[in-house]
Amino acid sequence: MRPRIALVVAMDREHAIGRGNALPWHLPDDLKRFKTLTLDQTILMGRRTAESLGRALPRRRNIVLTRSGAVPFAGMEAVASIDQAMQHVPAGQALYVIGGGKVYAQMLPFADVLHLTCVDCVVSDADTFFPAFDRSEWNVQARLPHAADERHAQAFEFVDLVRG
Repeated sequence: MRPRIALVVAMDREHAIGRGNALPWHLPDDLKRFKTLTLDQTILMGRRTAESLGRALPRRRNIVLTRSGAVPFAGMEAVASIDQAMQHVPAGQALYVIGGGKVYAQMLPFADVLHLTCVDCVVSDADTFFPAFDRSEWNVQARLPHAADERHAQAFEFVDLVRG
């Protein structure tokens, strides 16, 4: 039996998620939510996302999908396939997919939940995108808007979607 699959992503209005192997915005409340969702869980990422983190994220099992079999930092584990990644998830836990664009595209067909941060902007020079998906296949489980403020240059909304 496969684990529940949750994709965690912040994206702009055109599904942009990155620029130059980095997030194109700084949203402290989004980072806080990311930590809350993934703490003590198994996370899956591509090699470039792993490199962009600068270290293994603490209190998480860091799984890196990579053809080379090498990981950029101690505390990360390499897997060569989606099936192998799913086998690394302890029974009863979910697999949290955290990027990048190619890994999201591979995992979207298996996803049970999407934890979206919809950033109210368009990143004109973005180079990485979340794949298009049919919203009619998803039900809104929760929605929480957040206005721009002194800590957040852009307004955004947390939207949790469940396949169904």
